[in-house]
Amino acid sequence: MQKTDFHLKGLAMLGLFFLPLFFTHLSAQTLFELISSSKAYPVSHRGISEEQPVENSLKGMETVLLSGIDFFEVDVRKNADGELYLLHDETLDRTTSGLGRLDSKSNGDLAGVQLKITGEPIPTFQSFLDLASFDSLWIMLDVKEPILEEVLSQTKAAGLDARSLVLTFDRKRAQEALGIQGDFLISVLVTGMEDLYFYQKLFGSRRFLAYVPKDAEISFFQAVAGEGVPILTDVMGEVDRKAIEDEGESYRDFLKERKINLLVSDNPLLLKKSVR
Repeated sequence: MQKTDFHLKGLAMLGLFFLPLFFTHLSAQTLFELISSSKAYPVSHRGISEEQPVENSLKGMETVLLSGIDFFEVDVRKNADGELYLLHDETLDRTTSGLGRLDSKSNGDLAGVQLKITGEPIPTFQSFLDLASFDSLWIMLDVKEPILEEVLSQTKAAGLDARSLVLTFDRKRAQEALGIQGDFLISVLVTGMEDLYFYQKLFGSRRFLAYVPKDAEISFFQAVAGEGVPILTDVMGEVDRKAIEDEGESYRDFLKERKINLLVSDNPLLLKKSVR
C-alpha cells in the first residue's frame, strides 16, 4: 500500500497549541447536530481554498485545516489493483504528472506519479482517513464509481462513519447507501417536492440532508427548510468568483432568503469569514 507523508508529527505539535483555537465544533457533537444547528457551515471543495488550489491533496488539506476549516469534500476512485485513491477525474492527466485512466493503473504504475504543484504521491483513501482520524475532521464523500460499499466499509473500519456525509445524486444510489451498515449521514439530490416526499418515506425516522441545486428557486429552498430537513448546496462557479471580487458580499446575498446548513465552496476561508 502506498504511504503518503502528511506530516502528522508536525501537526501533532501544532495541534497541542493552535488547533483548538480554530475549531468551533464540540467533540461530543454529532455530525447531524453540527449541520442542523449551523448556518452555512463551510466545506472545502476537493480540499482546496482560495490559498490552496491543488485538488484532493493531503498537503493542501493541512494548509486549509490550519486556516480553520475542518470539513472536506473528497472524490474517491479505484485503481486496477483495487486500491482506493483520491482523484476527481477518470484520468490522471489534468491533476497529476501521469497519463491515462486510474482504473488501468496498478499500484506499481502509480509509484512515481505525483500531484501537480505539490509533488506529493496521489493520496490513497486510507491515508486520507488516517489524516481525518488524527485531526477529527468532518468528511464528505463523493464516490465516483460503483464502489460505494468498499468506500464506506473502509471508512467504518477507520471509525469515521459517524463523522462522514455520503453524497448521492439519484434514488438508486441513495437506496444503496441506506442499505450499508454504519452511522453515515446521507445527502440526497432534491429538485422538487416529489423528490423530498419520496426520500422522507424512504428514510423513515432516519435523518438525511437534502442537496438542493444552487440555481433552484428561493421558494423551493424555503419549502424544503419548512419540512425540517437540513439543506446542503454549493456556491462553486459564479458565486465563488463574484465573492472574491466583492469581499464576500455575494455569499451574504445568496444566504439572505435561503436557509443553508452546509455550503460547499472553493473559497471556504472567505465564506467562513463572510457568514460568521
